[in-house]
Amino acid sequence: MRHPDDVRDVLVTHADSFDKTHTAFDRLSQVLGQGLLTTDGDVWRKHRRIMNPAFAKKAIVGYVPLMLKEAEISVARLQSVARLRNGGELDVAQEMVDLTLRIVGRTLLGIELQSEVERVGNAMKVFQTALAVPASIPKALLWPIERRISRAKAELDDVINNVIAARKKSPQREPDLLQMLLDAVDPEDASVRLTQQEIRDELVTFLLAGHETTSNTLTWALYLLSQNPAAEAALHEELARVPDEKNPELLVYTEQIVKEAMRLYPPAYVLARKASRDTKIGRYNVPKGSEVVVWTYFTHRDSRFYPDPTAFKPERFTAVEEAKLPKQAYLPFGAGPRACIGKMFAQVEATVVLAALARTLRFRYAAKKPPKPQPRITLAPAGGMPMIVERRISEKA
Repeated sequence: MRHPDDVRDVLVTHADSFDKTHTAFDRLSQVLGQGLLTTDGDVWRKHRRIMNPAFAKKAIVGYVPLMLKEAEISVARLQSVARLRNGGELDVAQEMVDLTLRIVGRTLLGIELQSEVERVGNAMKVFQTALAVPASIPKALLWPIERRISRAKAELDDVINNVIAARKKSPQREPDLLQMLLDAVDPEDASVRLTQQEIRDELVTFLLAGHETTSNTLTWALYLLSQNPAAEAALHEELARVPDEKNPELLVYTEQIVKEAMRLYPPAYVLARKASRDTKIGRYNVPKGSEVVVWTYFTHRDSRFYPDPTAFKPERFTAVEEAKLPKQAYLPFGAGPRACIGKMFAQVEATVVLAALARTLRFRYAAKKPPKPQPRITLAPAGGMPMIVERRISEKA
């Protein structure tokens, strides 16, 4: 389904009539376990209550300096590439994966993932590729895929378990997500704490969901800017007025670029639910047990709500224009009670990082054919995003 009215019925109005036992989550649970993304009911509600403070506005404001510190590291590296190669070509998609992994590690886990980025990144690549393979293929073909998943999971678990063990030895005064999970008690029973497995599942969920979605958003945004000189010029005009990225609320046009990139290439391009009771969506009767798919990608490209829907137009997301959209015509983070807990975190991260990159560097698409979106766990560019990175020469120079 794609119409906002039907989407609202599933995700908002009748949200309690649908759950996440959809078959799309079966294999994802192999990796994520029982984290927020894959659970329902009392488990989900308890974990969500525990983690809400880590994603409150006050906490996110405190994360911004850490986000920018990691962005500076990437800018310095990319500047080096540009100097050495006089305009160097590289895979921007991979660069953004590395950057957002470090940001998640530093902000939510309180650790520097620089030394572990390759291990974690390789595991994530296996999950992205392997979990997109239908489970219905012959077992003889599925077995080696399952083996790769098992090895990648073991690699990732080793990183996570080391992080948990180190934090237990040295608790952190300023609580991040990891510390909140370790300290948490059930509000209804103070003797009940999260198990090691529950903590592991949530950390893996946020490592995967917390970096992959934002890395794809940044990658697509840089590509779209490279194809739209007027939007790039408007971005640079804003950056000339705003002295730095420490106050995300000043980066109004930059945020519009991020939102438009997520409209055209929503990281969560599809949302899956299963009816837990007989219900109704619009004029359709939906029997209990029916599986329902919300196609965010097509909702975002519906000409009834977005004239010239395939065009890149950040001005669609001025306050005035955004207010004209029907509810649930734009849902890159889902909607209703199960909307992504990391929505504000991801939007702020993508906005400040995009501004930090664009302030110093220019990116030019290097391939002859336009990139194709590849539907995996998230919507990534097939084969990466080859771009030429150049040092930006300020107009004032």
